[in-house]
Amino acid sequence: MSVAYQSVGYLPPIPILAVRFRRLVDPVASELYDAIVDTGADMTIAPAEILVNLQAHDVQETNLVSQWGDVHPVVLYLVDLEIEGQVIPGVLVAGDETTQEVILGRNLLNMLPLFLDGPQQQTYVVEDARARQLRMQR
Repeated sequence: MSVAYQSVGYLPPIPILAVRFRRLVDPVASELYDAIVDTGADMTIAPAEILVNLQAHDVQETNLVSQWGDVHPVVLYLVDLEIEGQVIPGVLVAGDETTQEVILGRNLLNMLPLFLDGPQQQTYVVEDARARQLRMQR
């Protein structure tokens, strides 16, 4: 399945995936959110309100350093993330009170076989069988 890049508010369009936050080992889940696929971000980030409303397991307070060098406090939460029907367990997510965007960083992206098709402006989570085929070509 593919997800079209987001073009409203972004020029050039940006790759996204639909994500749902889940409490650890619990059926309680958030609504679906469009999340930016950001291969330059170290960490997955979400508005703190989403994680607080979910009553997600908070792990620790820390500081987030933006790409511009700004530093501000965040709380790290441990949640399960659902993307394209696949549940990725135990992902650390920074709950940020200063953002309204969900950003999928490398701590999550490195767990998924992704295909970013820029010319077609589509993001794909590659199925296991196809990912194995691609890996065999190396």
